[in-house]
Amino acid sequence: MSKRTYYTLLLIWIDCLSLYFIWQIWDIYWVVKTCLSILIILVCVFLWYQNQFWSRKQTSTNMHNIPKSQRIILVAGDDLSDWIQSSERWRLLRDAMWVRVEDCTELINIYQTLDEQNKIVNGILLILNPDKYPHVAALEQRLSQWRQEIETIQGLYKRKIPLTLAIHTNLLDENLEYWPQNITNHLCRQRNEVHHYYACLQKQLDNYAASSATQKAQLSYTTVATLYMSTQWLLQYVIKNLLPEKPYHNSLYLVASVWINSFNNNQDADWRKFEIKKTGFVTPSHSVNVNGLKNFPNIESNFVRQHYLSENTKYLCYAINWFWLFCLIGTTYSYIENKNWLHQVIAAHQHYITIPPHLENERLDSIKNLKLIQQTLQDYQSYGEPRKMGFGLYRATKLLPIINNDINNFQIKKQKEQIIRLDTTALFDVGQSELKPDAKLVLQGVLTWVQANPNKRVLIDGHTDNTGNTASNKILSLNRAEAVRNWLVNASIFPEDHFTVQGYGDSKPIASNDDPQGRSKNRRVEITLVDMNHND
Repeated sequence: MSKRTYYTLLLIWIDCLSLYFIWQIWDIYWVVKTCLSILIILVCVFLWYQNQFWSRKQTSTNMHNIPKSQRIILVAGDDLSDWIQSSERWRLLRDAMWVRVEDCTELINIYQTLDEQNKIVNGILLILNPDKYPHVAALEQRLSQWRQEIETIQGLYKRKIPLTLAIHTNLLDENLEYWPQNITNHLCRQRNEVHHYYACLQKQLDNYAASSATQKAQLSYTTVATLYMSTQWLLQYVIKNLLPEKPYHNSLYLVASVWINSFNNNQDADWRKFEIKKTGFVTPSHSVNVNGLKNFPNIESNFVRQHYLSENTKYLCYAINWFWLFCLIGTTYSYIENKNWLHQVIAAHQHYITIPPHLENERLDSIKNLKLIQQTLQDYQSYGEPRKMGFGLYRATKLLPIINNDINNFQIKKQKEQIIRLDTTALFDVGQSELKPDAKLVLQGVLTWVQANPNKRVLIDGHTDNTGNTASNKILSLNRAEAVRNWLVNASIFPEDHFTVQGYGDSKPIASNDDPQGRSKNRRVEITLVDMNHND
């Protein structure tokens, strides 16, 4: 199976997975679903078309026939024939491919050609021979052209091209090919960073000049002075045309400077006049013939290996990022919905447990709400949670045992405590404990209820308001409860021990005793049916 087929199948798979997520999982309006589906299909079609176009471009002729290599370095500037023969476009040395760039106008075309062949440029070696420029103005103009071309490429291809500046001049040492021998990487994007970099190089020069003549790293004072003056000249005339005062988006990346021995000089160049003006000495004019191609300085380690990422791969990454963005949006939406549902369940539970036991109507309403939540949670547990909460770290069913416990306790308590409240006004006269003649009309309904539950024990509790003495109220409430018991025993077949009598007086009010209505409610006889094993 070809790469093109793999790519097509991958796009189809991404398209299907995205559509499934939108239509089956993401709970949003159908209009939004339709728009997102059309967008995803168009993106996949565009990526597929780009892949076809890229595949057709691969059949084009390889202009340079450059083999695969670990690094590709562009060699530009002056004296290129000393490094790469005029009949060749590239040179293989060590583990890098050195590609020749004749002029700055060719830079964009060469970079584009390499990019079409899936080859990425790791850096540029810009060789500068100051002896070739009689006037500084010509040098500054050429440097500005190189800077503009490099910044244009960085802006078009969104890749940085690190620059190593090579000064091709006479170092007055026939045994020295280039300096420094071990070039370190110091990334500079503004001028003050270059000043610090050259200050470090100056310390190295001082150490080399102070070393003994027998040491391999020893440099003559003449060479050190030449390198020092070259550094000062670079800072004054070259760096200001390459690096800005403050870096901007596409400004250059200067990683190192290297001095390469040209073994000849030109006394008429402005560079030599600068040296004479600063020192008062004239550099001796001499030349040495060097046979064959020169060796490139060891600067490969300065350029970080960059892996090629084609436009199609970028688009594919964009598509995957958009897909994961949709997943993130759906997950966030689901998380919020799930969190709101959890708050609703927890609030219903807390509301129930905070209701006082004597407020039965409020507790009953709260239980009804809990039963609705219970049914919903059971449906989620049986048939799956809703789509809008599926990715939201769903955990509402973990609260189901708590809701079940609230409902079960309420139902058990209602089963154990079936209460009938009788107003004592209908049973007794004020302050009396003897039943009225017509009290049997009220107690007849109680008798029917008690006989319908023969397996239940009967609790009869007497209560009064706070009028009068507490002790006398307690005795009165007990006597009234006994009067009701005696009537039920005589009117039924149940023995006396089937009934339990208690008098609470005014100790358990169900309403306020500050008004007549509240006191009327507190004067009552409560008859409760409980299980035989219930102990009070």
